Amino acid sequence: MTGTRSQRVAGATAAAVLVTLAVTVTAGGNAPVAAVAGGVPAAGPELTLADTTDTYYLPRYRLPVRDDLPAEYRITLKAREPHVVKGVTVRIDLSVLAGLADVTWVDKGHRCAPAGQIITCALGDVEQGVAFTPFHLTPRQGAAPGPAGAMTTTVTSADAPTVRHTTQVIVGAPAPPPASTTDGRG
Repeated sequence: MTGTRSQRVAGATAAAVLVTLAVTVTAGGNAPVAAVAGGVPAAGPELTLADTTDTYYLPRYRLPVRDDLPAEYRITLKAREPHVVKGVTVRIDLSVLAGLADVTWVDKGHRCAPAGQIITCALGDVEQGVAFTPFHLTPRQGAAPGPAGAMTTTVTSADAPTVRHTTQVIVGAPAPPPASTTDGRG
């Protein structure tokens, strides 16, 4: 009976320690990801992707900028206040666009740089948040319309959990709304 009681006490003590302490793990060899018993996030630096699109439409042709065309790909990061998130890096994998589009501009102001099919933006410290367009794309002539695959954005930092978002890329913009007539017939 003594051995069983000792095991119960040891087990209860270990469970109490796990419940009261946050466990820090490493995700994919990158920034720490905080895990807390009961699914409650740890208090501390944290970034979230806000207003990130789940579908990005790549126009098939070089088109003039118009209000009825799909928006450019934007990234909006928000930091949990009052924390400053240190050493933030955004990595966008554009390999899904190989042969479909070319990167024609990168945001040097947010220290974005291409390396092959990867765009990396070294943002540094983020206090409240940041919103930016990391690149502009120009479609290649003859790109086949339809689903192209997934583009992955990964946000890492020195002291906050890693954030990932997958965006489905579709070649071909959705049809613009029909033009209204000006002759009074509708």
